[in-house]
Amino acid sequence: MTVAVEIRSTQVKAGSLLLDPKNTRIPADRRSDNQRQLLHELLAHEDVKELAASIAKLGLFANERLVVVPTGRRFTVLEGNRRLAAIKLLLSPELAPTPSQVKYFRSLSAKADLASLGKIDVAVVPDRLSAAPIIAALHTGDSKRRWSSLQQARFYHELMAQGLQPSEVAEQLGISLAQIRSFLRSEKLHRIALSLDLDADTRKRVEDPRFPLTTLERFIESQTGRKFLGIELNDEKGFVGVTHPDRFKAVLAKVVSDVTTKGMTRRINDEADFQKYIEEAEKDLPETKKRGSFDPDAFVVDGEATEELESGERRRSHRPSSTTPKTSPSVVPRDFVCRSQVAKVSAIFKELKSLKIFEHRNSTGVMLRVLMDVALWSYIKREGHADAICDHIDKNGKKRNYNPDWTPPLRDLISYAVDKRIFQGMTADGYKSTRSLAAKDGNYFITIDGFNEFTHNPYVTPTEGDLRALWDRAEPMLEIILS
Repeated sequence: MTVAVEIRSTQVKAGSLLLDPKNTRIPADRRSDNQRQLLHELLAHEDVKELAASIAKLGLFANERLVVVPTGRRFTVLEGNRRLAAIKLLLSPELAPTPSQVKYFRSLSAKADLASLGKIDVAVVPDRLSAAPIIAALHTGDSKRRWSSLQQARFYHELMAQGLQPSEVAEQLGISLAQIRSFLRSEKLHRIALSLDLDADTRKRVEDPRFPLTTLERFIESQTGRKFLGIELNDEKGFVGVTHPDRFKAVLAKVVSDVTTKGMTRRINDEADFQKYIEEAEKDLPETKKRGSFDPDAFVVDGEATEELESGERRRSHRPSSTTPKTSPSVVPRDFVCRSQVAKVSAIFKELKSLKIFEHRNSTGVMLRVLMDVALWSYIKREGHADAICDHIDKNGKKRNYNPDWTPPLRDLISYAVDKRIFQGMTADGYKSTRSLAAKDGNYFITIDGFNEFTHNPYVTPTEGDLRALWDRAEPMLEIILS
């Protein structure tokens, strides 16, 4: 249940407002307690000049209050750092880092109503966590200036760093647990990439807020991509290493370099594309040891690079062990609850949750598919869409004439449900994740066609990583149809 946020509206002097040292827009390795340095970072990367020009011409809009938290006698801005940076530069152009920029902001300042910028409307919240739902609603949905995927991921990581569990972040922000886990995995891989010895040009591209994190996510979701990186999915850490650290670093450096290359996003859409890419990439990789393992947390701690550990070594956690969630033995996460009132759906869910994934991979795959099939059709009937979808897919009624109890295939059910937006409360990212299940690619396990391969093909057995990735992709839908 989402907790109501205590908000107090007031006006404060612009001089009493501080830029946020933990601002999600600023990469962890470039954050600072120095206000001027933060200002320069935002000016360099976040279109502050354009925003300042708009404010100088039109002023501040009344519906765009800054969200702040008390910091002694002053206030730290949690939402609205770009606007505050623009206001500071209009009020004090000499804060800009170069003479040409100082001249530019002086010209804007001369046109602005500076008196109206002296005091600013703000919404005061008691702490950072109370502001999280407000900030998420502004930047992770269809907002005017939506965060990039990388910035969203950093936001969720910051919440985790404050002691929340993924399930708590999901509940607090109204986002599916699977999406939170996916962002956290990708963000951790990106932080590890920043700890590598990259050339200056590659590092600049990887540090860019527009870094295509979703492309990196494809490597984590793909069985072939994970094998290339040398990682396996893990509920507790996001992923763990199953190759030598030197091999992992070499592959990751190659991947992040290529991911920022124009056209890379469109080159890897299925397993065949991954295979082709890997064959080409292998030619450029240095010779390293391959056998080994590693703990990803040994590479980064709270965004800072650390010395990696060799196979077999482990770093002690900085957090009490009691706060570390254990990996679920089944494909169903420990904190996922089925509330379906349909007896068969509840029974299937209970049976699936009782299966230990490492002992029953085939059974888990089959039962997961059955759960989606039965639960989705039950949801479609409950919401009154059954006749419409049957008429849509069986236009001439031939299948129903032959079998009055005929129901459409699972992939068709998912495609229809996504196209018609029938899932109550599902986010845009949730629909994107669910739609990907219906992709026509039997070689890509994280799809319904891939499901069919290990259900019907006697030579195909899913891995634990495949099954957990499949659950993550389906979870936005499962959270709704099992409610």
